[in-house]
Amino acid sequence: MMEASVATRDRVQVSTSPTQTDRTVFPGSPSLRALRTSDDVAWSEFRQGLQPRWAGVWRDIAGRYVMLALGGAAACVVSATLGNVVGFALAPLVAVWIGFWFASIVLFMHEGAHYNLHPDKSVNDRIANLVVCILIGDEIRHYRAHHWKHHLHLGDLDDTEVSYHWAPTPRFALETLAGIHAWRVFRAHRKARPAGQEIEASMRDRLALARGLTLHAVLLGAALWLGWYSAAFTWAIGVGVVFPFLSALREQLEHRSEDASSAIDYSVVPHGAVNRMFAPTLFARSFGSAGFRRHLLHHWDPSVSYTCFDEFEQFLMRTTLASNVDAARISYGAVWRRIRQH
Repeated sequence: MMEASVATRDRVQVSTSPTQTDRTVFPGSPSLRALRTSDDVAWSEFRQGLQPRWAGVWRDIAGRYVMLALGGAAACVVSATLGNVVGFALAPLVAVWIGFWFASIVLFMHEGAHYNLHPDKSVNDRIANLVVCILIGDEIRHYRAHHWKHHLHLGDLDDTEVSYHWAPTPRFALETLAGIHAWRVFRAHRKARPAGQEIEASMRDRLALARGLTLHAVLLGAALWLGWYSAAFTWAIGVGVVFPFLSALREQLEHRSEDASSAIDYSVVPHGAVNRMFAPTLFARSFGSAGFRRHLLHHWDPSVSYTCFDEFEQFLMRTTLASNVDAARISYGAVWRRIRQH
């Protein structure tokens, strides 16, 4: 029987524990407060120059919307020109494309939660709700509360991200595809509501959900009205099945320990904090968009925009933490092969 809290001793896992002399602000993250480079540049000073590149953020979002639109358009064109029979035959392939890019866009909620979509915070929240959150019927303030608890409680029992508690087994894949795991995630999100704001939060949630349902109802309704039944089916599978599956898998790859056992229920046993850095492949840049490919950097300092991660990483490589960063480097494929063995 393994220890209750998963050890982070292998080469791709980085976790540090708070001490009296060097307090860790976030689980799995070293203190950067007094960090300096070999040429005596302090992180506190360097950090001030790391401002989000707003145009870059919106260029990335626009590019992913184009890819999503191409998938939706392909499903419609096939249905309209080749017929619904061919459309249903091609639905699995096109649905994977749609679900993949849908998931890639939704990750930019993360940037909205950290006020990295627009310099004006109120504008940031409005456009986050309009452009990203509407896709899944969420609300940015609710998501911000949920996500912040993930930073504060990564690896412990109060973490609001729960997908990494489960091993990527065939059973988990079936549960995710069937919507069972989506219910677990939904319950975890509800727990993140700010205390004393339940009624207000509930009203905002209902409005957000209504916006999201309306968007998808319009898209599906238009396809059905035009007789493009396979296109409507393809969109529903991409958004309702492929997207949740990929979201759960991505979180497992980011945070599940190689030592974690599928025989242990990590909703009642602490898992431990794990962060990783993934190889800079074209797939990783899309699957782990909005900086999720370098998830370790985000957990070490959540306020830094992903558009500044190149500079952030270069700074760290000139410090005593360089070996920690290097130890966390791995590919998505390698992590998946390791964590599925337990």
